Amino acid sequence: MPTLTAYDLIRDTKPIYTTPDKTILDAARIMAEHNIGSIPVVQDGEKLVGIFTERDLVRHVARGTPLDTKLSEVMTTQLVVAHPGDSLPILAQKMLQHGIRHIPVVDQEGKLLGVISIRRVLQYLLAESEHP
Repeated sequence: MPTLTAYDLIRDTKPIYTTPDKTILDAARIMAEHNIGSIPVVQDGEKLVGIFTERDLVRHVARGTPLDTKLSEVMTTQLVVAHPGDSLPILAQKMLQHGIRHIPVVDQEGKLLGVISIRRVLQYLLAESEHP
């Protein structure tokens, strides 16, 4: 069985994202509506410029950051990303090394292609180990 890649995991999905001018509350609502744990922040319609996660939300709520604060002020901009050709072991390694549960997949120009969760990586790794 050939090794699956990041592209294989996102090929049938459409990325859900928001823009830097949206607020913490906007991001929380989108994440709740779509049952996702992070929301990529995209500028100019496609370029990934940040990510806002459940951890970010909890941190800012605990600090008392106003919920109308723009994502551009609070999003994570030091991004760990995957590329379409990254294998499952590479995805898992990046996520473990950086302590993240969601990894955006981008092309060479930084265009957002999708997001992969640690749950999805684990599902495929377990499936591969059961059926080598």
